[in-house]
Amino acid sequence: MVSGIDTALGEITLVLFTTLAPSGVVAFAIMGLFIVRGGLSDEAHRRIDLFLAIPLVVSMVGLVASATHLGNPANALFVFMGVGRSPLSNEVFCAVVFLLLAGVYWLYSFAERPHRAVQRVWMALSIVAGIVFVTSVAFAYNAETIVSWYTVYVPLGLWLNALTGGPVLAMLGLRAAGCASAEGRCGRMLVLCSVASLAANMMVYAMQAFQLPYLENSFTPAAELVPCYGGMIAAFGVLGGAGIALVARTLRDGDPSASREDGDVRGFPDSRRDALRLTVRSAWASALVLAGIFVMRFAFYLMHMTVGLGI
Repeated sequence: MVSGIDTALGEITLVLFTTLAPSGVVAFAIMGLFIVRGGLSDEAHRRIDLFLAIPLVVSMVGLVASATHLGNPANALFVFMGVGRSPLSNEVFCAVVFLLLAGVYWLYSFAERPHRAVQRVWMALSIVAGIVFVTSVAFAYNAETIVSWYTVYVPLGLWLNALTGGPVLAMLGLRAAGCASAEGRCGRMLVLCSVASLAANMMVYAMQAFQLPYLENSFTPAAELVPCYGGMIAAFGVLGGAGIALVARTLRDGDPSASREDGDVRGFPDSRRDALRLTVRSAWASALVLAGIFVMRFAFYLMHMTVGLGI
């Protein structure tokens, strides 16, 4: 039986990139919306600025992993020469623009007296750049020459991956920042967004699974490259569901209106130990969801199948 395992292992850095970068960018955008909206106290603003480092670092790890795929760093110059013509060049260019805007914002936030208006405008630009970047990633792999990737499910799947992992990662950043909004309506909306995206994502993958036997080149059908696709979708659902359930549990533990059976009230964590415990749970939740996304990004590279005889 033909297997795409060698191809997927050879592209493991891109698996990491498409797992981490989109979710990190979405998490950064969600946390950034608190800055754009305004109305924060100086301390809350400062702490959110500080912990924007979490999604920013996750995004950068993914981007660094993708850069290793170039082999020689000098090859990056050739990549930029294709901007406007090559989807992959557009993806790299958009990544650099996002990192530049987001990085400058983060560094400026440590200025002695940063101007709030400048921060809001700069953050809004960073969010727009992030959305454009994730969209460019989604369509960069929708290549006509790769039969199994030239479907509507490819860009849909990647965006839904980002909308599944991004809110959970944003919850981690907001918890680390001690943002009270993470305990109320905002936190519930983020969890619901992840739940809806996970469900939609699994539906997209299920429809893609039904299509795989009908996608073939002169050598093999795409389904033979991913013989365990159903199991990988199930693993994605279990890992993603477990991560979302864990972050939802932290909402209950930190909700001041939630009561224990013995009548004690669980308020917003007022001790460092409780805050740390909930933050660690959110970190585990993020790791579980990202692990589930990693499984499906690996499956994506397993099904790599070009037109003609080559695979």
